[in-house]
Amino acid sequence: MSGKRAPILKVNDFEETCMWMSYRYAIGRHSIASVMHANDIAQNLFYRLPNDRKEFTAFDIAREIDYQLKNDFLFYVDTASIQENTNYYPLEAFIGFLEKTGINDFRKLEEFYRVEWDGKKYKSGKHRPNEDYIGHQRRDTNLDDLLPWQRLAACFDVHRLKVVKTLYQGEEKEYICFKTYFKRYGKKIEKDLQGNDMEINDLHNIKYVEHWMDLNSYLGGHENRYISDSFIVDIRDITDEECKQFEAYV
Repeated sequence: MSGKRAPILKVNDFEETCMWMSYRYAIGRHSIASVMHANDIAQNLFYRLPNDRKEFTAFDIAREIDYQLKNDFLFYVDTASIQENTNYYPLEAFIGFLEKTGINDFRKLEEFYRVEWDGKKYKSGKHRPNEDYIGHQRRDTNLDDLLPWQRLAACFDVHRLKVVKTLYQGEEKEYICFKTYFKRYGKKIEKDLQGNDMEINDLHNIKYVEHWMDLNSYLGGHENRYISDSFIVDIRDITDEECKQFEAYV
């Protein structure tokens, strides 16, 4: 369960500034390089950033995700109602709205002209059928562009990490984990060129499923591995003492 030993040299001001500028540029961009950059930051800087700077970075990334959700999906977070940074997780809130409303096709979001979240509940309004309204021009953006950044923010928010105990083939293990999301498609049947039934992914039937991801696995570059719920026997909060192993030092 224990993490790796932190290196001797902490991140200097120039490196942290470069990190800050890079994720401000990359978040929300629809490119392979941009989404891969999130895990690059984790692998190279997790054990070099002091814990307080990791947690600030997690908050700042959440703020950038908030900006993208506001512009691309008209999803507004009422930050005045959120008193602590630990309650500020816009992407989790947005996925929660999708689950609550049963939306699995992003085209249905066009029915809403605005969705607000105050940290506890959602407030939304729909367009009236006879409303003379020019629809909001959303970019060709999907949550796949934001999920890697949610993972980085969850990884950096060290006091929110959990210790997950598993039981597999009679062996108990503990892992330090964070919760993240994975896209799952519904299925539909179409005919192939020979007229046979063929099961394919339904691109308009999407759900985002929560799973626990092992911190060390993620820092090793494995962004798509998660712990199966069927193996989990206990989950507890991480302690302050356990968080100290992530602290950069001189």
